Amino acid sequence: MKNLVRSIGLSAAAMAFFACSGDDVTKVYETNNTTVGMDLVAEGDDLPKCDADHEGRLIFVADSSMAYYCSADKEWLPFGGDNWKGADGEPGEKGDDGEKGDKGNPGKKGEKGESCTAKKVSNGIEVSCGGKTVGTLKNGEAGESCSATKISEGIEVSCGGTVVDTLRNGDVGESCTLDAIEEGVQITCGTDIDTLFNGAPGVTTVSVEGGCTIVSDANGVVKFQCDGNEEYEFYKAVCEGTPFDPAVSFCLAGRVVALTGECDGNEIDQTKQFCDTRDGQAYNYTVVKVGGETQIWMAQNLNYNTDLKGESSCVLEDGNGNCEAAYGRLYEWYAAANVEYDPMDEDFNKTPTLDRIYQGICPEGWHLPNETELNNLAFFYGRNDGIDGASSNAFRSVDGWRETVEGTDAIGLNFGPIDLNSEGVGSTFEMWGGSEVKSKVLYDQAHAVVMIENSSVMYVAQSKKSSSASPSEAAVRCLMDF
Repeated sequence: MKNLVRSIGLSAAAMAFFACSGDDVTKVYETNNTTVGMDLVAEGDDLPKCDADHEGRLIFVADSSMAYYCSADKEWLPFGGDNWKGADGEPGEKGDDGEKGDKGNPGKKGEKGESCTAKKVSNGIEVSCGGKTVGTLKNGEAGESCSATKISEGIEVSCGGTVVDTLRNGDVGESCTLDAIEEGVQITCGTDIDTLFNGAPGVTTVSVEGGCTIVSDANGVVKFQCDGNEEYEFYKAVCEGTPFDPAVSFCLAGRVVALTGECDGNEIDQTKQFCDTRDGQAYNYTVVKVGGETQIWMAQNLNYNTDLKGESSCVLEDGNGNCEAAYGRLYEWYAAANVEYDPMDEDFNKTPTLDRIYQGICPEGWHLPNETELNNLAFFYGRNDGIDGASSNAFRSVDGWRETVEGTDAIGLNFGPIDLNSEGVGSTFEMWGGSEVKSKVLYDQAHAVVMIENSSVMYVAQSKKSSSASPSEAAVRCLMDF
């Protein structure tokens, strides 16, 4: 639905907290900082049609700072107050007329009746007629009080010491990704895509019909106070339990990240880019789903060139001795892994390094992918149908390959050739991993991703770390830590 923000954890507790007026509503105020969620729209015109599909739905309207619910009469009504009072019952049926009595003989004139009085006593009202007590209207017994207690799964309601019900928290929603657009933020949750438009400036204090007041609206948390009682919080969006405002932030790998940032004095879109603060270079990144696992990859070759522990060269020079940023740099494995060069690597007793993690020359929070991570990527997309017939073309960049190769970049990794000729085209892509391989008696090889023009497969192969006669260099793509 247009402008709706997905809320996490909306429960029946919201009904109890907003029913702040009305003679027939039992008030329960003993819960502390109860957290629930509701839907949110930018303005009243964005409310959907109130029909059978939306009956009972609760939506918060940002421009008026009021909550509305879809009533049984198919109308959007302010949430709280008399709008929650039940309808009056229908009048009862008229009784049958009684039978006419017989006319009796005239009787004697009745005696004058005695007067009666009522007075308040300790246990009720005492009624006396003619000076004699004829009865006592006793006070009723006190009703049982009820309380609500916050528990791990929601709110527990007890009356007279007996638990009568539990208002349980809603299920955690699926994780989503956000992309900034000119008019707001585009939200993708699975296959569902929605747009959150920029809202009007917030307010500090707003009175809401029904005796409730918004006391604060900051960092994705809206706080309400009803009839001067405890404050209640509503989250606009949640990232691994942390609330955030989708107008200024998004959720990336379980962390709240600002939509925009700065890199070497330039503004970047952090839904697509990150900054290597070591040298002020910005890189594109992409989120890849590998079965039930999420991997976040650099979508460009690394171009870092400071204090390297091995050889490196440019994929393509810019004419001033520097590497073109769009193509990046090639490294020996020792430079990529940031370990001292060892021409023999005769440590026969090394611990197997299948799943060893090297940060290498990657920025803080990123690392060289190990063999398991490379194989997961290659086998999931290389052995499953669904993306370009599971061919390596889904990994390849659209441009840069010879005419015999048709790259589609369907996965977003943008793997382009690193052996470019004078015309800017090539036939091979190779990228280092961080896992070492023992060849005979020496650990002189490491895992790498390899693609060539005349093969439809992306390989996870073994490549020489370096060679004095012909250095073995490859690109570096860093993988985000989790």
